[in-house]
Parts: sequence; C-alpha cells; structure tokens
Amino acid sequence: MTKVEEIFKAWAISFNPTDAQAEKAAARIQICDICEHKKEGTFGPFCGLCGCPLRGKIYTPLENACPLKKW
Repeated sequence: MTKVEEIFKAWAISFNPTDAQAEKAAARIQICDICEHKKEGTFGPFCGLCGCPLRGKIYTPLENACPLKKW
C-alpha cells in the first residue's frame, strides 16, 4: 500500500469506524498524546516526524504505522 492509499483509507475509516477501529484509534491517540513528537497545528495535532494529521493517522489500517513503531 502506498502512502497516499494509506492516507485515503485512514480518512475513510475515520468517518465511520467500526467499534474495533474506534477502540484501536482511541488507544493510538493516547500514545500520541504523550509523545514528544506530537505537534499542534492550525488544523489540529499532527506527528512531527511524518507530518500526518493525527485525526486521520490513528485510523490507518496498517500496523506499525507510527514512525517510531509505538503502535
């Protein structure tokens, strides 16, 4: 899966996640919330390493999508 495909899939999931996807996203954002690389931007929080907006990134269907492999 290319990075663009990953981004589109993650955002699509974020609009109507299953319960399991919502639980996984909630666990991921808890990890991101305490990460030293989390940044605040005009449109919300984003990863300072990969630049992805966390609002969508936490819904990625890929495992180990975090640049630091925290999730």
